[in-house]
Amino acid sequence: MFFRKSTKKEPLSDLELIAKYKATEDSTFVGTLYERYSLQIFAICRKYMNDEEEAQDMAMQVFEYLLKELLKYEIQNFKSWLARATKNYCLMRLRKEKRQMARFEDFKNSQESLMESVDFMHPDEEQEREMQVIALREALEGLKDHQRTCVEMFYLQDSSYEEIAAHTGFSMNEVKSYIQNGKRNLKIKLEKPNE
Repeated sequence: MFFRKSTKKEPLSDLELIAKYKATEDSTFVGTLYERYSLQIFAICRKYMNDEEEAQDMAMQVFEYLLKELLKYEIQNFKSWLARATKNYCLMRLRKEKRQMARFEDFKNSQESLMESVDFMHPDEEQEREMQVIALREALEGLKDHQRTCVEMFYLQDSSYEEIAAHTGFSMNEVKSYIQNGKRNLKIKLEKPNE
């Protein structure tokens, strides 16, 4: 009786998959890791999300996050690193959503107070709203370019101060100043539309 060597290949370990990914940047290696740990990733995401669908979306986003993060770090124990990275990603997304909601509320409140100061004599509410939007657009167009760019990026595109500074080349202090002054100038323009 003789023994034949098994032709079945042993699956690559987590660390081998990571090493191959770092060497080639071929995402299929990370895909294998994702398949291996998708239930763990989903369970962590489910802990932070309100419903199952949001958790599934978040788990898919973690996969994209891993593609970048794995290139940055030397990992010794992938399973524990993955749990921390997934938790950090979820917390980072929740903080970003909270900031977005706060910014949206701030902009909405600013816009409402700005719009309240514009005196329109139109009985039709939809037409009045259109006129307000037109007035706001015209007021935005009337801002200096740097103020308009910063205000639009901050309030309408949800860019952070850092992202605006990186995109425009302005310093952080300039970005903050342009946003504050732009908001003030918008209010002035809307209060005195005919001037």
